[in-house]
Order: sequence, then C-alpha cells, then structure tokens
Amino acid sequence: MLKNYWNRKTAYLALTATLVAGFTVTFVAPTAATICRELNLAGFSLSLDHYTEKTGSSIITSSMTASRNALTADAATAPAVTAPAEDQEQGDVRIGKRIKKKKRKATVRKQFQAKAISIAGDYVNIRKSPNTHSKIKGKLYEGSAANVIKTKKGWAKIESGEVIGYIKTSYLAIGADAQKVAEKYGKKLVSVNSGVVTLNVRKKKSTHATILTQIPEDEMYEVAHEGKNWAKIVVDEDTKGFVSKKYVKVHIRFKHAVSIREEREKRARERAARLAEQQRLAALNSARTSRSSGSSQGSAGSVGSSAGSGSSGVTHGQTAQATGSTGADIARYALNFVGNPYKWGGTSLTHGADCSGFVQSIYAQYGYSIPRTSREQSTYGKRISLSQVQPGDLIFYKHGSTVGHVAMYIGGGRVVHAATSTQGIITSNMNYNQPYCARRIV
Repeated sequence: MLKNYWNRKTAYLALTATLVAGFTVTFVAPTAATICRELNLAGFSLSLDHYTEKTGSSIITSSMTASRNALTADAATAPAVTAPAEDQEQGDVRIGKRIKKKKRKATVRKQFQAKAISIAGDYVNIRKSPNTHSKIKGKLYEGSAANVIKTKKGWAKIESGEVIGYIKTSYLAIGADAQKVAEKYGKKLVSVNSGVVTLNVRKKKSTHATILTQIPEDEMYEVAHEGKNWAKIVVDEDTKGFVSKKYVKVHIRFKHAVSIREEREKRARERAARLAEQQRLAALNSARTSRSSGSSQGSAGSVGSSAGSGSSGVTHGQTAQATGSTGADIARYALNFVGNPYKWGGTSLTHGADCSGFVQSIYAQYGYSIPRTSREQSTYGKRISLSQVQPGDLIFYKHGSTVGHVAMYIGGGRVVHAATSTQGIITSNMNYNQPYCARRIV
C-alpha cells in the first residue's frame, strides 16, 4: 500500500514537473526572442535569455517585469545607448541612428555678399591684370570697400569708385569676412526719410525731451551710437543728440578706391591750397607795406591773431578795398581748403582747424582780425537776417542756449565749415543744422 502510494506520488510529481517545464519553455523562450527582434536593442537579448535559464513562477514574473522595465527605460534614456563606432563620427547618436550636427552658417546680409574690404596695411595696389607685374590702376586703402566681380586663383576682380582691376584675395575680407569687419571700417550715417521736411534732434531718447535742433532730409549725419529705437547723431562739433529711427535710414558708408588720376588731382589741390595761402599772405603784406605809417589803429590784424577788440566798420572796408577783396572772393578762397582736417583748437588751414579757427584764419589772410571763438564772433561785424546772406557772411548755430558753431556762406544755400574730426572741412546745406543768426564782416 505504501509502495503504491509512493509510486503514485512520484508519478504525480513527475507529471507536475513536466507540465511546469513545458509551460516555461512555451511562454518564456518565445517572449525573449520576440522582444529582441522587435526592439533590436544591443545587450537586451543577453539579459532576457539569462533569466530563462532558471525555472519557477517567480523567475517568469521577473522576466516579464524586466521586459516591461526595459521598454520604459528605452523611452527615457535612449540617447545613452552606446552605438557602433562608425555612428559616433558626428557627435550625438540615438539608438544606432546617425544624427549629423550641421555646422551653422553665418547669415551674410545682401549688401556684403559681393563686397570686399581692404585689410592690407596702408593700401594695396589695384592691377590691370591678375599678376604683380601688370600696370597699377589705383589703390585700395585699408578699410576701403569694393564690389567683387569674380574671383579666380587667388585674385579678385573688383570695382571701386572709378577703378576696375585685380587685387590678391589675401589682402581682402570678402562676403562673411567683410561683414565681420564692417563695423570697424565703415562709417554709420543716417539720412532723414523722404517726405519728412525737418526732424527733431532731442537731448534724450524721448519724444518729451528738449529739442536741440531740427535737420533736413537732404543731409547725412554721422551716427555716434545706434540703439533699437533711437540713434545718437553728430550734427556738428558741438551738437549731438537723438533722433527716432522711425524717421531715418541708417547707412554704412565706406571709402572707395583712389585711381592714379584722382591721386594726382588730390596732390595738385593740396599744392594749390598751399600756393593760394602763400599768395594771399604776400598780397596782404604788400597791402600793409603800401599803407602809410599813420593808418588807423586796428585796420588790419596779424595773421593768426587770436582776437580783435575793435569794430568791424570803416577800417575793415578800407582793408578790403586795398586788397581788392569781396565777400565772394573770400568764400571762393575758403573752398581751397575743403578736404583738409578738423582739429579742435587749431587754426591751420592745411594742418587742421576747428570751426571758429577756420573762419578766423580765412579772414585774417584778408586783413581782418576777428575774435577766436564762435560765440564771440557771433557779436562781431554787422548783424543781417538769414534771408539776406551773401557769400562771405558767417552763419552761426546754437548749442543749447549759446552759440556753438560757425560756418561761412558760399552761395546757393550752402556753407563751408570745419565740421567734425571725422568729416574735416566740408560743404553742407546751410540748414543742415538750424541757423541762429548771420553776421557780415566785409
């Protein structure tokens, strides 16, 4: 009986083991293989097969739980999966799929796409042909710009000013490189939008701020600082203020190439200016010598005199008559020095003068001794209305509540003046700044 009992027990246990083993093989093994095929995850098949080598319901549960955890972790931590070496060339890799990091290209603004700026020390020659033995047609000074027609074998064919020729590309910043150095070499200017008759220049960046002056639409003004909504501009040596960017256009202006002809003409103008100065001084000395020793006190001041205390009446008229000069003569003479430098505190017509030093030196060479500063000059001579100005008259401009700048009227609604350190001696519209008053010296 006992024997039969143990035989039945053994048979029962054997049958149970067989059923359990069959269930384990049927359920677990296909699950591991199926999951590995669907996920195609390196390393996961090894982990699942390891669990199926064991038996028992607790192991089956662990296998299923491990599979679910594997799927959940994949969604959260996929970038950390190691990929084959060939997939790692470009950096980030996600589950064996190559993701290339594209190098971000700088956006080149349209105006610089075919622009070149000279980065050569001093200047680079512009050649007729793409070789260093061909004829020199001009010079592109450092910071000057050109339009690129084409590039080939280390040479660029460019056009700048009146010059077309070739420059080695190693001396040029082109395209994106030109855009990078534009702020360094270009001059930022603003012009008033067409249709805006006059624009207020304010003391601060606010439409409620004090109005310093008003500017017309046909002039260009240097930008001292550009913000999002306002630009600070330089009107002249004494007037700087803010304009709303709603009403202006911002330009970047570069110098252009200088042709051989233009360079010769520039040297000729410089020689002519020096000669005109020498001849004017000689004529003045001759007029002084011809006068009797008893001529009236204060009739003529020495060249470069810093101030004059006398009236501008009869004695000045006698000097003008003795030297044969008129206001128009004086204005034409002043134009000889356009292009020469501005220098604060200077009185040299060729080496640098400020606004009042410029007009003082011009008049001194015609025998007139006028005060040194623009504020003092604005009380000298005869006051006239702005509608009555003639060539040779002085036009004054206020800075705040006092006079801060002076220019000489040359006719046609224009003036000549020593403007700023970057502009030098130039001509401008008389209304480039709001005139305050006018004085006649001759």
